[in-house]
Amino acid sequence: MAQAVEDLGVDISKTELRKCEIACLLSHAVLWKKAVDENLPYIAIFEDDIHLGRKSTSFLTSDKWIPAECKIVKLEAFYPKIIVALNYKPLINSKRKLALLKAKHMGCGGYILSNESARNLLALLKQYEVLIPVDHIVFNDYLQSNPQDIFQMLPAICIQDHRLTKSHDKFPSFLEQERNLRKGEDKTKVKLSLLDKAKREFLRLGTQTVKIVKELAVLLQGERVVRIQGERVVRIKFK
Repeated sequence: MAQAVEDLGVDISKTELRKCEIACLLSHAVLWKKAVDENLPYIAIFEDDIHLGRKSTSFLTSDKWIPAECKIVKLEAFYPKIIVALNYKPLINSKRKLALLKAKHMGCGGYILSNESARNLLALLKQYEVLIPVDHIVFNDYLQSNPQDIFQMLPAICIQDHRLTKSHDKFPSFLEQERNLRKGEDKTKVKLSLLDKAKREFLRLGTQTVKIVKELAVLLQGERVVRIQGERVVRIKFK
């Protein structure tokens, strides 16, 4: 870790991130640097617990399908819904398409970077006085400063195991444990009374109403809410 910190020129002394979170960030940043140092036109980066979707090989063995304006292609399904621009970019010889991402979509389970975006991310990383999680850097902060750069693949071609199975049983996550500790979250389930359950459902209904209003608003502004078909991504047959 010390060598990576030195090579990247970042300060890890001022951060609330836990060691596993810092290690995760550095592991991604080292690959950004590899793309720059070796002058790679593109680099695909994945976490180690992903499931790949059907016919994903063609997208991972060639970069000919990537339009020049797509500086980052997010390959994974993380949120159940995302906001993208109305116009899609269909991909030749495929039922998949690319859509310009218009709002944050967390997770760094799988994505492709251009050389230019790798350089930009390394420059952005050095600007942080206090380090934050890697997915917040790439798919929130970078997105806000470069709103035309990041495209989402639809349907997604990868998904992390814990998003698919709704558990960490197959791949116990120290990263998730440390993240919860940092946030002060207690995952212990508490049995609610009928009154508490009623209150929870009332609040949930209010939240859903606000979501619908927001979705209608962005639709009128030329954006569309899209549900990622995550369940299609992971129907993998090993033959």
